Amino acid sequence: MTEICVSTSENVRHYAFVVPRYGRSIGGGAETLVRELACRLAARGDAIQVWTTCARDNRSWENELPAGTGTEDGVTVTRFPVDARDLDTWIPLQLRIHEGLQLTLSEQLDWMQESVNSSQLYEHILMAADTVEAVFFAPYLFGTTFWGSLLRPDKAVLIPCLHNETYAYTTVIQSMFRQARGCLFNALPEQDLASALYGSSRGGEVGMGFDVPDSSTLDALTPYFDDAKCYILYVGRKETGKNVQVLVDNFIQAKSAGTLPEDLALVIAGGGSFSDIGRPDALERSDIIDIGYLDERDKQRLIKFAICLCQPSTNESFSIVLMESWMLGTPVVVHGNCAVTRHHAVASGGGLYFTSEPEFAAVLERLITDPKLRLALSNAGAAYVQERYSWPAVLDRFDAVMESLEAA
Repeated sequence: MTEICVSTSENVRHYAFVVPRYGRSIGGGAETLVRELACRLAARGDAIQVWTTCARDNRSWENELPAGTGTEDGVTVTRFPVDARDLDTWIPLQLRIHEGLQLTLSEQLDWMQESVNSSQLYEHILMAADTVEAVFFAPYLFGTTFWGSLLRPDKAVLIPCLHNETYAYTTVIQSMFRQARGCLFNALPEQDLASALYGSSRGGEVGMGFDVPDSSTLDALTPYFDDAKCYILYVGRKETGKNVQVLVDNFIQAKSAGTLPEDLALVIAGGGSFSDIGRPDALERSDIIDIGYLDERDKQRLIKFAICLCQPSTNESFSIVLMESWMLGTPVVVHGNCAVTRHHAVASGGGLYFTSEPEFAAVLERLITDPKLRLALSNAGAAYVQERYSWPAVLDRFDAVMESLEAA
């Protein structure tokens, strides 16, 4: 396990994180990244608070968790109720932006007004912001981040989890980025995107850290399937926003063309359904296997014994599952149109990428027939994670970015 250094009383820093959802049982990349960073800062001795809502589900945003303050993994967590929302106003505006249509400034403000908001949370930010050195807001596309950061822009540091998508081009989002004190980015391409969209960005890359798995723990992992199944793997939400339908279509086309072995399966694990990606008929095939949520150990078992992990999304600011795969000895295949995941694959030498069905089929055929290449890729990926995304490296970058913002 990675050693965590502990701060002395003389250098304790006081920070707060604002996220729309928080908790160990809550999935999602941004939520996981914030929780891990908050817990690591608290473990080394910093005084960390999380100000969040009572919501658990990222679709209904209903107030399921009790309001109030408690302690979770050494972090002080205070939850506030989500305000009532006018979805008749928000949904049409959300769809228009998603489709690339222009909204007036007034309509953009209405869009944010009916996003996920909490007036009690905003009152707390105004009351408590001066008790901390910085307030981190994540991710960028929520009312809690937009309105919360504008209440105290002098304290606001965004952890945007920014994607190259239509929402990022709106006037209100541009204004938020330009007013905030700075940003913690998850990867260099994300920082480059912010600079291109909003001008030179204050802050820098930090990312998320990982512990080096104990070799005995890895050796103890057994195959998830009883038979010696040959499969490629996707782990994540079953959503069109994650391009899962592209993965399914490419797999079916490659199998139909006879490019891939008949016994190769596509395993898809995570929340959502095949109806969400518009491919319910795909489950009639014996070579496409749908698995729901998994505990951590079963997820590790699935990853370790896969031919490769496939990440077809074109909208990622980091991609935690890539790092997890490399640490488990599994190479990755990513979409070439995602700047962040392609950067990780190329910079590490730990993965391959595709932009079309023929490229997808060719990449898989090469990996299936060349176990030495799979080993070389996974070893390179693991070395990359250990060098750039060990917790000591990440916390060093965090401290350096915060020092630069304080000096600005």
